[in-house]
Amino acid sequence: MLRYIIFIVLVSSVSKLSLAQPTAQFETTFYFEDAIGNRDSVIVGYDTLATHDIDPEFGEMELLTPFDSVFEVRAGHFTWPWSEKLSKKIIEKGSPSTGPSPPENCYKGLRIMIYVWALHQPVKVWWDRPTFMNSRCYRASALLNHVLDEVAGPIAPEEIPPEYVCLAIEDSAYFDLSEEYLMDGEIFARVVIDKEVQGLGEQSIYGLRFRAASTPYDYSPCYWVTATREAAEPQGLLIFPNPTSGEVNTQMPEGVEVLLIELYGANGALLRQQRNVQPAQFNLSGLPSGIYQLLVMGSDGKRYWGRVVKK
Repeated sequence: MLRYIIFIVLVSSVSKLSLAQPTAQFETTFYFEDAIGNRDSVIVGYDTLATHDIDPEFGEMELLTPFDSVFEVRAGHFTWPWSEKLSKKIIEKGSPSTGPSPPENCYKGLRIMIYVWALHQPVKVWWDRPTFMNSRCYRASALLNHVLDEVAGPIAPEEIPPEYVCLAIEDSAYFDLSEEYLMDGEIFARVVIDKEVQGLGEQSIYGLRFRAASTPYDYSPCYWVTATREAAEPQGLLIFPNPTSGEVNTQMPEGVEVLLIELYGANGALLRQQRNVQPAQFNLSGLPSGIYQLLVMGSDGKRYWGRVVKK
């Protein structure tokens, strides 16, 4: 009798192990918060054993219910026809990096779309920055609000279009993903899907595009920043209050004076400029609500930059 009991226990243990979800070769979490404090998150990643479809063995589960009426985030594949299937976790089919001297053990693939329904804009996004900065595999990775990212040549940090967020340089960012904001001006292949929202019927839900990137062949402007500044990491700029309705302060390192402050709009245009600003303050009064980028030249010869939300 004892022999049979032991056998049953062993079989049960093997069954539980076989049902365990495999760990993807690369995965990370993006966290979201709307303007009134509601939070959500999605997991994205790549694996050579994954497919472009929903893979339950990797923890993916297609969500067929409508989006929450106030705030919800879901991820999806880029490849048609599976792009209509959304989940809280998307592990895209991956492949090793290619090109001259590719980093080892890097797994990436097609774009992954992240759709955000939020009544209260803008939306804050944050992530684990060391995941991208500490590995050459993913230093060129970016989040952006459209699917056009072909930048073939070297580019300086101040030349990066404001809709790009380089994940190895920043640890959080604000995006206005409302239709009113995104459709104001030229339309560059916005990330959008039509899905049901509770109580509102079918709506156009806008979002972000993520793709792990490491080499120039990924055509990411973030590559040129991280590749040329591995020894001298770009400096983040502390801006407060943020969001703001008017004036903002910028905190510089001790002993560093502000030589120049420049404010850029969503289309990359220079909007305002101030020189020899002491203390390091900047006024956004009179500007429409939106997301702007501040670039500061310090007396130490370094550039400091960050994004600010105007309410």
